[in-house]
Amino acid sequence: MNAVAKFAVTISLIAASLVSSTGAWAKDVYLNQIPRINGISFDPDDADRFVVATYHGVFGVAPNGLTDHLAPGVGALTAMARHPSHPSTLIASGYKNQKTKLGVVLSDDGGRTWASVAQGWQGPVAFHSIAYSPSEPSIIYGVDKKIQISRDSGKTWNSVGETPARVFDIAVSADDPMRVYAATETGLLRSTDGGKNWKPAHKLKHPATMVDIQQNGTIHTFYYGTGFFRARDGELPAWSKISDGFADRALLDLEISPHDDQTMLAAADTGAVMISKDGGRNWRSFEGRLFATAPRIEAGRTLFEENCQACHGVRGVGEKLGDPVAPDEGEGPLAPALDDTMHAWHHADEQLIGTILEGLPESERMIAWKEQDMVREEAESIVAYMKSLWDFRALACQGPRHMGCMR
Repeated sequence: MNAVAKFAVTISLIAASLVSSTGAWAKDVYLNQIPRINGISFDPDDADRFVVATYHGVFGVAPNGLTDHLAPGVGALTAMARHPSHPSTLIASGYKNQKTKLGVVLSDDGGRTWASVAQGWQGPVAFHSIAYSPSEPSIIYGVDKKIQISRDSGKTWNSVGETPARVFDIAVSADDPMRVYAATETGLLRSTDGGKNWKPAHKLKHPATMVDIQQNGTIHTFYYGTGFFRARDGELPAWSKISDGFADRALLDLEISPHDDQTMLAAADTGAVMISKDGGRNWRSFEGRLFATAPRIEAGRTLFEENCQACHGVRGVGEKLGDPVAPDEGEGPLAPALDDTMHAWHHADEQLIGTILEGLPESERMIAWKEQDMVREEAESIVAYMKSLWDFRALACQGPRHMGCMR
């Protein structure tokens, strides 16, 4: 199966996951419990907080991942963007329910309250990508079945024309509101006339799944099966690959911190939020990020070697390398691999921490380490070390998301 076909399967699974935004949520919901993220925006006043657009409305996210359901009634949002000059203003689109499109909605208080501003051209619409022009913010582009443009801050919309191939994301040049980039299933395309005509912006022909342009003119894009790229906006962008190793996973949405351009948040195709602190060269899951620091990982390595390695093997390769399901002499299971070769990543951080501290009733060999005076902070460090052994795919598929990754 080629890259286009593989990504088409991924996108079909995402489309099938659209759910109603109604329904009660538990009081304490963490980011990793939200099935899918369709937009991310950093808090302009707090570098450690951000808001996300989801099929269940808008959530604020604290540094530890605990969410605040800011706007549960706004609808099932499929796209969201922040105004480049007024950071408390957000624009979004999506569905009122599973069948009725929402049109375009606006918030001027960071996502807490929303008001309908337009139905879109021949609407209502459900844009799956929306982007402001950084140089002229009254100009906004949206992608539904067609590419649409508003020249009055979202109040009225007109059709630009048919989309070039299947468009996943759109971004506008920092200098020219008529220069538009589209991430499509045939690659990254560019228009210099407001979306009427398109030419390739990159030589690769694989699906490009996201595109982002900063106000300083830096462009980022992700190519499925190839990696994460950067360039400077201009007549002929010169691209450099920042990172690869994403396996069969993709980045669908990117947000770069206005407080630190090396800090990036990205929504993976699995629904997980990933974070990079070095400009996209390395990625880890947002889940557990507070204890995934270099000192904690090193502490976890020491604890693992002292307490876990005898059974689980060096660097967590498992008790019997090459035969992870082999039984012990009593026909019980051997200690499994804890790197990304077995099923450790099928479990959320809390499950892994709980297993370390509480043990497994069905396995006498997996003792409750709290009875050996291990404390939660030490268990967290062990999990941080384990996750440092996982690749991007395992991190993006961790916990309940792993079921979608097994298809």
